[in-house]
Amino acid sequence: MKIYEKGPAPSARRVSLFLAEKNIEIPRVNVDIGGGENLSDEFAALSLNKKIPVLALDDGTSLCESMAICRYIDAAFPTNNHLFGDTPIAIGQVEMWNRIVELDGLFPAFQAFRNITGIYDDRERCVPAWGEESKQRVIEFLPRLEARLEHSAYTQTT
Repeated sequence: MKIYEKGPAPSARRVSLFLAEKNIEIPRVNVDIGGGENLSDEFAALSLNKKIPVLALDDGTSLCESMAICRYIDAAFPTNNHLFGDTPIAIGQVEMWNRIVELDGLFPAFQAFRNITGIYDDRERCVPAWGEESKQRVIEFLPRLEARLEHSAYTQTT
């Protein structure tokens, strides 16, 4: 089993933090996304969306998308550390907060960064006005996140 990643990339970082919380070590392969390595035919054979992270299993199966990888790891390596919850209400709350943070915070932050900086303008159309709108959505989301964190050290507690 191997993880294909770019260390500081947010989605790859999410998987790294998840593995650390589960105390699991998996060999890692650094992917040069700036150089377009993830756009190669070889990488496309591993990752349906040509993005990182990707978990390549020993049987040749691969999973892309950070949450799919984390769900697989949680099921494949069961411990007393249930990061997706261990009761129906905890599972629901974890999923609820995961979606709120992704949809209202993370995805707009991705869009703001990509469209304002033009970092991938060689492979996608960047729209600075959409970047600014996305940035504003992140700014509007932050007070909700801060309010949650006043009551808990994490957005999701099980």
